[in-house]
Amino acid sequence: MSQEKQVFEFEQIGDILVLVPHGPFLEFRDNDIRNAYNEAYRRLSEPGAKHLMVDFSGLDYFGSTFVGILIRLAKKARGNKGEAVLCHLSDNMMDLLRTLMLLENPKTDFYWTPYPTRKDAFKALGHNVE
Repeated sequence: MSQEKQVFEFEQIGDILVLVPHGPFLEFRDNDIRNAYNEAYRRLSEPGAKHLMVDFSGLDYFGSTFVGILIRLAKKARGNKGEAVLCHLSDNMMDLLRTLMLLENPKTDFYWTPYPTRKDAFKALGHNVE
């Protein structure tokens, strides 16, 4: 029997919740995506969870549904007095986020700085992870 593919893989490393989305999102039912978002939000609400790192190494593309999820989860992390960082973004993903003015745009309330690797993202959050 094959195991059902999960929308997100979660890791908790110190005070950082690492979220690894698996896609493409078109393969998932809306209910599965909503449940995965709720689980991520719940995990960010737990004591000890402060920062959010989204590692895109398991995803090639995302659309507007996922952008909305990213915004809400990053707002939650920032509400925890933490940060939200992104790593392993493809060129297409970076172009999409730049077009939406969500990447490296401090003129907006909401933006991210992309990092090429997890190690770089951890370092930006003040954690040295080997």
